[in-house]
Amino acid sequence: MNAVEHDSRHAEQQLIVDRYRPLEELGEGAFGSVVSAWDTRMQRRVAIKRIPFPLDSHGAPSVPPGLAEARTAAMLNNPAIVTVFDFETDSDEAFLVMEYVEGASLAELLAETGEPLNLDEAAAVVDAIADALCFAHENGVLHLDIKPENVLVGLDGRVKVADFGIAELSSLAGHGAAFGGTLGYMSLEQLRGEEVSEASDEWALAAVAFEVITGDNPFADSTIEGAIRRITITGAPSVRTYDTRLPAALDDVLFAGLGVEPAERYPGVAEFADALLPHLGDARAGRASLAELVADITGDEPDAEDDLVYLGLWDRLQGSGGRVLVQLVAGAEGGWLAWAGLSAVQLPTIALWAAIALVAGGAFLAPALGLVLGLLCAVAGAIAHGAWALAAALLLIGGSWWWLFGRQSTGAAVLPLSAPVLAAARIGFLQPLIAGFTLPPLGAAIAAALGGALTMLASAASSLGAPYIAVAPSTALRIWTLGSAAERVVALASSPAAWIALLGWPVAAAVMSWLSSRATRVWAAVGALAGAGVLGGAYLLADVVARTLSQQAGYESVLTAASLAGSLILMWLACWAGAPLRPEEEDPLSVAARRREDH
Repeated sequence: MNAVEHDSRHAEQQLIVDRYRPLEELGEGAFGSVVSAWDTRMQRRVAIKRIPFPLDSHGAPSVPPGLAEARTAAMLNNPAIVTVFDFETDSDEAFLVMEYVEGASLAELLAETGEPLNLDEAAAVVDAIADALCFAHENGVLHLDIKPENVLVGLDGRVKVADFGIAELSSLAGHGAAFGGTLGYMSLEQLRGEEVSEASDEWALAAVAFEVITGDNPFADSTIEGAIRRITITGAPSVRTYDTRLPAALDDVLFAGLGVEPAERYPGVAEFADALLPHLGDARAGRASLAELVADITGDEPDAEDDLVYLGLWDRLQGSGGRVLVQLVAGAEGGWLAWAGLSAVQLPTIALWAAIALVAGGAFLAPALGLVLGLLCAVAGAIAHGAWALAAALLLIGGSWWWLFGRQSTGAAVLPLSAPVLAAARIGFLQPLIAGFTLPPLGAAIAAALGGALTMLASAASSLGAPYIAVAPSTALRIWTLGSAAERVVALASSPAAWIALLGWPVAAAVMSWLSSRATRVWAAVGALAGAGVLGGAYLLADVVARTLSQQAGYESVLTAASLAGSLILMWLACWAGAPLRPEEEDPLSVAARRREDH
């Protein structure tokens, strides 16, 4: 398939729940299918389990009860558990959106090698599964389908357990036996449809442990009756019948974990693991060895990292820690907008601060909503002061920005208002570079134009003259007492030199965005240099125009150069952390390949 055909087919793919772009089928099971997809909002690769709903008597899909419980069971957060990002449903199926683990399943490792794991590797597997199960059990969640297919090994050798909550969800959707499970890894109580407990997961872990140590599962059968007979009559043989070099002490531990009745097993998974692991090897060495096995199977280097590692700084800020940081910025901006607007309205002090707290809190929890509320407060303040033109401009420009970009992305929402803040730190030129670093060219240009206008207006209102890139922090606290600044603001707006300087902001952002679209460090750094060059050229031209027209000193070149240098250095540091990946511009998989080369 040539590139044109690929792009054409790629464009025709329909997004899953209006967000996830399918990339490839990963597998088909009794419960449904698994696909690899690209999250167009968070800019990362994910795996999605699609589970169809059961059909009613008329042949139409019916939403089963208990989906909320299944969702809760699935969304556990532990390093040994595959992270579930989202749980969505539509009219006929449920979607479980999970992290994409680059590597292989334990079942694939065992099948490809055709032999059991060594004791170090077995220790790494058992340790991780036990950790995952203990965490789940502490949170009241049973897995009920522990098997090699649900144990994933990443390229770095780390082991993660997948499909928590799937047994419950698939049962609700009418797939498989009650309580889920897979023959060969189901305890006797599961096979009989009796009450299950943490001991059921312990039995499954013991069965998997037996298999990775010996390469065999003595309980596998094609029927439930056969599986019951294997557990109750045949039982598990000694591990030494497979390899006489294995420690004899393993038998006692495994036989206890595989007890026919729950009461015959260890009190919990932790106790079983504590008894078994001393007879296995070194889990850390096992992870390194597993990484080599995965590399042999997948063809990737053992130390290769998955595509998420190649996400840039902005993409990493979409994670939990970075998202909180951006939310804090949004909360501060929303609170300031509310204060700037409502302080002009004669409100009781308690009501004023309550409203400010409400808007700030809303902007933190839901940045898009909170910031538009803050914008409306600022418009109300302008109207209260009779500044109808300013109110109209705020409503038109700010509202347009919010509608086109701000409501789609927290980062985009906070960008324009961040410009005066950066200018107060004498690095205002960083804003157009960040805009180009994170947004497509049109959005970057608009964000930079808004930021530049706000910066220059705030600079003039601060009693600071050309080049209008410095802002006095006190300006933010006396926004409605700047009557004397009106003349300077009018002079700024009527200056051709100022408009030339301002034009440099959107052009620089667009250039930065275009060059950063290849999503590599090198091109992002080149984009930053080119963007800084555009800004420098615009301000140099503005200086020439100012001197020519006014026959007096023009723009202060030292301040401009210092701000440009500081902004460029900081931008280069961000580029070094990795360029952002913008899925609307390129196929993320080809970008990931370039990033590996970039490293």
